[in-house]
Amino acid sequence: MISRIHIEGVRSLSAFECEFGPGITVVHGANGCGKTTLLESVHLLSQGFSFRARDLKELIAWKGELFLIRGEFEEERSAGLVNRAVRVGRRSCEVRENGESLKSPTAFFGSLPAVVMQPSDIELLRGAPEVRRSWLDEILCFRSAANASILRRYRRVLQQRNKWLRDYKRNDGALPVGGEELFHILTEQLVDLGAKLWAARLSLSKEISPVITGYYRRLSGGVDEITCAYKSSILKELDALDGAEFLDGSDLDRAALVAESGAPYRIADNISGECDDGTVDEESLRIAYGRKLSGLEIAEKSFGGTLAGPHRDDLGVCIGGAEMRSSGSQGQCRSAAVAMRFAAVDVASRYLSKPILLLDDIFAELDVHRRDAVASLIREKGCQVIIATPQLEEMPFTPDAEIKLGS
Repeated sequence: MISRIHIEGVRSLSAFECEFGPGITVVHGANGCGKTTLLESVHLLSQGFSFRARDLKELIAWKGELFLIRGEFEEERSAGLVNRAVRVGRRSCEVRENGESLKSPTAFFGSLPAVVMQPSDIELLRGAPEVRRSWLDEILCFRSAANASILRRYRRVLQQRNKWLRDYKRNDGALPVGGEELFHILTEQLVDLGAKLWAARLSLSKEISPVITGYYRRLSGGVDEITCAYKSSILKELDALDGAEFLDGSDLDRAALVAESGAPYRIADNISGECDDGTVDEESLRIAYGRKLSGLEIAEKSFGGTLAGPHRDDLGVCIGGAEMRSSGSQGQCRSAAVAMRFAAVDVASRYLSKPILLLDDIFAELDVHRRDAVASLIREKGCQVIIATPQLEEMPFTPDAEIKLGS
């Protein structure tokens, strides 16, 4: 849990300091007084990034030159204190943990988790596949630091391979620096890392899909059901026999058309390459991915980018046999988004520690039943919870502490 925070020059908050206790703290006040900024600051110290801004310089107050955020955490596993600080200027960034300098705030990630719920979470259902991939990858890193390393390396190799392909297209087929040899080395590396990333994502998907379904059922009162399925570019569309096989060369064109149409791919229990312990055989994925890229090489050189891989996959969430992205109502999508966030809480609790749960004015978007269900789940999780709301009266429970911002 976080026990203390000091904020200077972050958006509308300046020279602000407060203490937090266990249980549920409600931060309330008029719009624009800095409630969300307080949650954002806690999230930055915990996760190492902002849930609102791509560039941390965006947090600097209007006409300001820098911001400073310091916080003290009580670490569950070691029963010790962790002090973190971030100072960001227009051209500088200083990060410290317990007095030791770190390269960037992202070094915080993976030890003191936080999960945020906010109205914009509806984009987890309505938004592009990139939104769901980012959500999957964030909780994938809760599972293991090795997964974070695989993600970083995959993205780096993908960037290098895409640059080679762009240069090839730009030069009208003239070989870029490194020639075909470099291209094939990058392809081999991408295939290897892609197989590792797929195996990790498929394992995670298998773990969390029934969890999300269960939370949604509780939030909806059992009125309807949802299903979750990992959509991969190297798997056949699920057929009526509930079996999934790896693509062979004759299926590539058909699969490309299916992928473009948005039809779901799903991982069945009897997937080819699945081991007895439920994990997915990396070698089978490696072979399938290598075959896929080999078949796409001409197209990729013409296009100027990598056309298949984990970076183009999705998590399909369906209701009534159709994807919620196009068919779910506002209420259904919001319930599914909350269910996904609670699944992230479970993953963090299992593999790291109970996360700090940050709720940014979500109750106004829910009906009475869903409010009560969320409130019940919050209490059950036993996490430290910080809730931002403009109206204290909207809370479906009595908080353990209050912080009022503004006049």
